[in-house]
Amino acid sequence: MDHDLVEQLFKKYYNDVLLYAMSLTRNASEAEDLVSEAFFKALAIADDVKNFKAWILKVCRNLFLNKKRKRSKIVELSEDISSECDDVLHQIVKDENYRALYNAIGLLPQNLKEVILLFYFEDMRVDAISLIVGKSESNVKVMLYRGREQIKQILEK
Repeated sequence: MDHDLVEQLFKKYYNDVLLYAMSLTRNASEAEDLVSEAFFKALAIADDVKNFKAWILKVCRNLFLNKKRKRSKIVELSEDISSECDDVLHQIVKDENYRALYNAIGLLPQNLKEVILLFYFEDMRVDAISLIVGKSESNVKVMLYRGREQIKQILEK
């Protein structure tokens, strides 16, 4: 792949992929490692990809799921890791209402959180999201609806 094209794709999508990785890992260091590995793998074979952003996000997601499976148990996040993630996100997000919304999204189950983040924060269409998460478009729409409803309930408390 052309060096200039690689650099252009990296610059264009790095922040989006990093935010997505942060939503998956909830840890800045792990997210950066995941993004590096995703770009390394993606750029090695990305010549024929039509929608690079959706494809790189799917590569990132698959790497995360593979690492999670290898651990063979769910790791509880400590307060230190959570506060580190919050520090990074609070630098990006300064508005109070936005923070409340983000916190509400963080309380969602992983599958709903992922779909909400991709749709609203990455401005991805339902068809692209369905490719990333491996669900039908109608399932993605249902997940978006359920996610919005749960966010409303959380914010009303």
